[in-house]
Parts: sequence; C-alpha cells; structure tokens
Amino acid sequence: MPKQEKPPQELAPPIKRPGNQPFVVDDKDRQQVERMVGFGITQEQIAKIMGIAESTLKKYFADELENGVSRVNSAVAQNLFSIATSREQGSVAAAIFWMKTRGRWRETNHLVHSGDDKEPPIKIDANLKGLSDAELDQMQNLLGKAAGKKE
Repeated sequence: MPKQEKPPQELAPPIKRPGNQPFVVDDKDRQQVERMVGFGITQEQIAKIMGIAESTLKKYFADELENGVSRVNSAVAQNLFSIATSREQGSVAAAIFWMKTRGRWRETNHLVHSGDDKEPPIKIDANLKGLSDAELDQMQNLLGKAAGKKE
C-alpha cells in the first residue's frame, strides 16, 4: 500500500512583539537621518525621533551619521552659489547665515606671528574691512616697526 502523504500544515503567522521586530531601513529613513545630523540634532535625539535604540541607529545609519553634516552643508553651499549667480531674488542672507554658523565660513582675517623660536606663536583675529586706507597704512607701519623693519 502506498504511503499516504500528510496534508500540508498551515504555518502560524509570526508573533509580532514590540521591540522584537526587525528594523527595515528605506531611503526615506536614510534621508531623514542625514538631514537631522546635518541640522545638528544629537544621535540620542535622532534615535528617539526614529523610534529606535541608539545602537540600531549607529548600526544601520553609519554613513549618514558620519557624512550628514558635510552633505547638508554642501547642498546649502550649492544653493547659495545658485542664488548668488542667478538673476532671481532669493534668501541670500539665510544661506550666508547657515554657512557662517554651520559651514564655519568667516569674514575675519587670521594673522599669525611666529616670532622667536623660543616663544609660542601669537594669533591675532582682526576684521580689517572697516578700516580706512590711512588706518591700514598706520597699522602696517606699526607692524613693520614691531618686526624691526624701517619705514
């Protein structure tokens, strides 16, 4: 007598338990994490917003955590360039503010006088934009005297 085959058993659906579900990353999540990193939000705060543990955030979004600031700053710089080179009106002030605060752009000159090898360098932060030509000449003469140069 031929062996009877058992009827196929239906598989029970998997039990879904909060905290035990596998985390699935999509492009929307990657973009959101990258932007939040670029905006300066901490990893702890990002994990809370995403509803995941910090360890999960670090595991699945390592590239976004490492490169988010650079990518967002790059996008803003590209936008600023586009606005600056366009004939259209745009929010140049907002883009410049962003680059000064987040992109570390500055309008000051940094002078370093190395001086004697025995002494540490002297760093002078100076904004020379508001000085007149006469004031700049006077400053140059003073610096020349300090360096031992004759006028």
